[in-house]
Amino acid sequence: MKKNNRILFFILIALLTISAIVFFTRYEFSRELVDGKEKFQISRKNTSLKVLRDFAVQDTAQIDKIFLVDKDNNQILLERENSHWLVNKKTMAREDLKDILLETIHRVEVYSPVPKTRQEYVIRDLASNGIKCEIYQSGKKVKTYYVGGVTQDNLGTYMLLENSAEPFIVSIPGFSGYLTTRYSTSEKEWVSKRVYSYSFNQIASVEVEYPNEPSQSYKMVNGGNNYFELIRLDNKLPVVKFDTVKVKQQIGRFKKVGFEFIVPEDFQSQRLDSVRQYTPIYTFNVTDVSGNSRKLECYARPNRDELKNDEGIPYENDIERLYGVFDDQLVVMQYYTTDMLTMRLNYFLE
Repeated sequence: MKKNNRILFFILIALLTISAIVFFTRYEFSRELVDGKEKFQISRKNTSLKVLRDFAVQDTAQIDKIFLVDKDNNQILLERENSHWLVNKKTMAREDLKDILLETIHRVEVYSPVPKTRQEYVIRDLASNGIKCEIYQSGKKVKTYYVGGVTQDNLGTYMLLENSAEPFIVSIPGFSGYLTTRYSTSEKEWVSKRVYSYSFNQIASVEVEYPNEPSQSYKMVNGGNNYFELIRLDNKLPVVKFDTVKVKQQIGRFKKVGFEFIVPEDFQSQRLDSVRQYTPIYTFNVTDVSGNSRKLECYARPNRDELKNDEGIPYENDIERLYGVFDDQLVVMQYYTTDMLTMRLNYFLE
């Protein structure tokens, strides 16, 4: 009889222990002042695990790849390549959009849970219309979530972490508005209209070559600490006397160099092959401090707009625009942009 009582006692203790664990897992005590008196109350805990509401990635400096895809299978692959980001392995990404997206990834936080009455609808909408965002650090995927639409007050955005059953309303502290547009899947929006995008100290050297004037071709070297070199390209010999201020200014002009538009994809291959049958007017080759180079070849463009001189005779070539070729891509540039880059060697000599 005593043995049975002992067994029942241990069973009772076990049940009480389990009940206590369950209770304290689901409920919590809190204190509040009511009419100047401190009172205790018991409330149900938020059952969402922290990992299911932790959308932010703190160390964005380590992010080297971001993949975005929407319901129509529009895809954006952003990859860090040294000091630049590439879009879909083709062209440089717009710096402003890239910076905004990284800031969002870093600062996004939960504003509130989605009300229970709307959770099913929000999850269904995220599944059918959401944008999937995958974030990688050092080649390893560290975060995946889905970005939905805006809340009724236009101040929050619905998001759902992968493998989570509970969506949240998220926002960025101090920012009033929704975040969906920051996760754009439009390649046209993401493509940068810049050939070169550097800070001055990132540029190690610039080569300027005139195929029809080899004696005017040169290389400018930025050695740091206000030290510069000027080298002739026809004989590879350094220039002894030159204006260092002019060389410094000229290197600085290559920090931000843009183009007007990319030749439409339907004409890219045909026109690129046609353009490369001719000799470039001039070429530029910028090398950064990591040893990465980007070459830009500039060619005359046919007078497609039929521009005419004062006598009404059409020019042979376009006098306002020219073709640029870099990374096997054909773009249209303006002479207004390239003219300031085309100083001849004689310009720097003392």
